[in-house]
Amino acid sequence: MDIRQPKRGTVTGAIVAVTVLVLLYLARTESYLLFHSIAELFAIVVSACVFMVIWNSRRFVQNEYLLFLGVASLAIACVDAAHLFTYKGMGILPGTSLDTPTQLWIAARSMQAIALVIAPGMLGRGLDLRRVAAGWTLAVMLVFATIFWWRVFPHCLDATGLTGFKIGAEYVISALFITAMVLLRRNAERFQPNVLRLLFWSLAVTVASELCFTLYSDAYGLLNLIGHYTRILAVYLLYKAIIETALTEPNAVLFRELAQANTALSERESRIRREAELAQTLGAIDAEVSSTLDLDEILRRALLGAAEAVHADSAAISLREDDGWRVSHIYQLPADSLGRLLDEVTGRHLFFAAESNTPLMVRNALADPRVDAGLATRLGISGVLTVPLSSAGRVFGILSFHLKSVDREFRDTDREFAMRLATSLALAFENARQYAAQREIADTLQGAMLSFPDRLPGVELGHAYRSADELAKIGGDFYDAFEIDEHRVAIVLGDVAGKGISAAATSSIVRTTLHAFSLIDATPSEVLASANEALVRLLPDGIFATATYAVIDTRTGLVDLCSAGHPDPYVCTSTGCARHDALRNGPLGIWPDVAFEQFRIMLHPGDAFIIFSDGLPDARRDKEFFGEDRIYRTLDALRDAGPQSIVDTLMAEVIAFSRDVHTDDIAIVAASLTQRQ
Repeated sequence: MDIRQPKRGTVTGAIVAVTVLVLLYLARTESYLLFHSIAELFAIVVSACVFMVIWNSRRFVQNEYLLFLGVASLAIACVDAAHLFTYKGMGILPGTSLDTPTQLWIAARSMQAIALVIAPGMLGRGLDLRRVAAGWTLAVMLVFATIFWWRVFPHCLDATGLTGFKIGAEYVISALFITAMVLLRRNAERFQPNVLRLLFWSLAVTVASELCFTLYSDAYGLLNLIGHYTRILAVYLLYKAIIETALTEPNAVLFRELAQANTALSERESRIRREAELAQTLGAIDAEVSSTLDLDEILRRALLGAAEAVHADSAAISLREDDGWRVSHIYQLPADSLGRLLDEVTGRHLFFAAESNTPLMVRNALADPRVDAGLATRLGISGVLTVPLSSAGRVFGILSFHLKSVDREFRDTDREFAMRLATSLALAFENARQYAAQREIADTLQGAMLSFPDRLPGVELGHAYRSADELAKIGGDFYDAFEIDEHRVAIVLGDVAGKGISAAATSSIVRTTLHAFSLIDATPSEVLASANEALVRLLPDGIFATATYAVIDTRTGLVDLCSAGHPDPYVCTSTGCARHDALRNGPLGIWPDVAFEQFRIMLHPGDAFIIFSDGLPDARRDKEFFGEDRIYRTLDALRDAGPQSIVDTLMAEVIAFSRDVHTDDIAIVAASLTQRQ
């Protein structure tokens, strides 16, 4: 029934159209004036209705093309009405010449063509409709003045027929309509597809109508008849595009921009919620795997939590064994999959991920050569997401997620989540494997939490760390630097209450949480606020963290910072160093629903930006603190040094001052803006 209904509607429409054309033709044979009046009156009524629909919805319509065209339609309708009233035989406006209605016709079509050419340029400009209405009112008054009062409008009809001006004007008008079609197509994304199609064809048919009225020589000839028929069709298409669609599908015409904005907002909110959900899950998994040092239990918990987080139908972890990959853990897979050794054929997707050390995301496993079709068929899977687990530059495992339905696919947020989980699993794997030696465990944690690049695009970096725990060589301080996008770099430095391995484990949670929330396109204050909400639930009672989160825009040199109870940053230029008073916020993980304030500083190429943990100013020699004054003097003497030289010298100074005796961890990070290209 649903299939036949559109066909039945099409047949009915065709019958009605043929009937109307036949009736119009019969009316033309009886009275050309009646035929002409019906055709023109239809166009006038549609134009007036377009104006009324758009004008009365102007507070909601955000498409400037339709707003401009709607106001212009009333002006065009007025001139078309004058054309109809002055037509020979109407007797409404006596005393006019035979040339007058033709002049009005050219004026009306010129106004219509100009309006359609200008309208695309109005998109996104924000119209003052009162000025637009005043402009079109003035245009109508000028047309009437040049034709009825001043009589300076060029003649369109003389004793020999159509004048050269009239013929030339029709060609110019046709060219303008074609231009309007091109401009409309260039702005296609601003219109609902059906509305765009109807408007486009209305313009195309109007061009055909204008050409017919240009070439005809007999008012009762075939070209004149076709010209009126095509004019009626063009007006009907305009009616379908705006009036009928506005009444039956208001979102397509009147509220399309608003509906699109709402849809985009809804999608963004959904994406943010999804990213926040994944970040929270990642924090929970990280806390789970951090609570045990049993490798088998770590992988089991991580696989279960991750598979549920990305809504996978099945999942597996495979560990490298000789020249293949041994399936060590499974989720919702056949029991005989556990322990299976996959070679370069059956496990080609694993080899691909391992060799490239990058995630692999496949939508159709049966058609993708990177996945063995036999394996995909046996497991009944379609979508595949594989993420390598690597440590010390070596891939030791592969995390795989599967989807069974071809209608579902993994998203970029799932891949990012899996990559961050892989980082956490790599850390947990090394932590468990090297637990026999606490120093090796500490080195592994330090390599993961304090790994720091020497430079990122547009930024040169330096870092230094000193633990208060002589045995572990690591504590509660941490830092990180990573790219947010092509032109923005994030730098994080934090400090967890406590020292040693216990503080380092908590630092891992804090660092992972901060890094996870950096997935969201948020400001530093929003990242800390979101991370705080998660850490209130994740951190043990009485445990908190302080941090500074900075985002450097390498194009402008602007640095947005947010401090959660951290010391003030310093900026060193060629003229000296200065401490910037930070907007102080509370620490992370204590109070929920806390708003964080951020501040901004400016870097020029060569300037250095330095942040550190409170272990630096609080370092002591007997009862004397290292203090802010020594920090300032040391930095001021290093104003022209590079980032790594700055942090190395500053660390050497505090070690010498404290005689290498520390009661707290010390972390220092420096960043210098390189010369922008």
